[in-house]
Amino acid sequence: MKAKRVVSTVNLSHEDWLEWRRKGIGGSDVAAICNMSRYKSAMSVYLDKIGELPPLEDNPKMAAGRKMEPLIADWFADDTGYKVQKRNAIFKHPEYEFMFANIDRWLPGLNAGLECKNTSEYAKDDWAGTQAPTEYILQCNHYMAVTGAARWFIAVLIGGWNFQWRVIERDEELISNLITIESNFWHDNVQAKQPPAFSHQDSQYLNDLYPQSEPSKKVDLPETAYEFMQSLYEARKYGRIYKQQEEAAKNQLKGMIGDADVAYFQGDPVFTWRSNAKNRPFKVVGGEE
Repeated sequence: MKAKRVVSTVNLSHEDWLEWRRKGIGGSDVAAICNMSRYKSAMSVYLDKIGELPPLEDNPKMAAGRKMEPLIADWFADDTGYKVQKRNAIFKHPEYEFMFANIDRWLPGLNAGLECKNTSEYAKDDWAGTQAPTEYILQCNHYMAVTGAARWFIAVLIGGWNFQWRVIERDEELISNLITIESNFWHDNVQAKQPPAFSHQDSQYLNDLYPQSEPSKKVDLPETAYEFMQSLYEARKYGRIYKQQEEAAKNQLKGMIGDADVAYFQGDPVFTWRSNAKNRPFKVVGGEE
């Protein structure tokens, strides 16, 4: 492993661990910085790094993840025959000191690591096929950048019984892009105290920040607001167009289905009709939403 050992996590308190995380960019931050996370935004990462975001309180989901990690790692070792090793440290890139890695397991002799995930049955579709979800591909390539590993394994336990694992090969082009994106974010945003753009995931934060308007208070928007105004107008315009398109297509199908209960396409059921208790007009249920 080429990474530098920053601090041992053996006796590190949760509060100190959170403080160390603020000193650099970790694997779980990467997808958000790249605007490819389903769970958090670049703004939330920024606010966390500068200490303006309240620490995430421990919850049953997080506790379950910690408790299941050793089981998932052992299951992976049993399933593959690979030896797994806990490193108990936060590491950083030998050159880019803002790139941190707190890895779940290291595979000695293979120049590889292991990421363990515990998720619910509702997330099973994320693991359909042979690839890991995009967020985790980015996370694991970040770890490979920091450690110099050739590949990273990711093991997941779905719904408490469905165990799967994937291998993510080192992607040099992706790693080069990640280094550029992370470097820009760290220097141009975090260290410069310049917040990134808000995203659709920041609604709750803004609602909490500005819970109510101030009577008679006015503000002049800067010229940079024009781009977002146009984007909003376009989204609303096309939203109406797509809604009309959806309704037209739905009505064409309604006309073909008539009063049938189930509609099939090439042998497969694709739509069902259901009238509700108040006998309102039928509504298409199922198919692509």
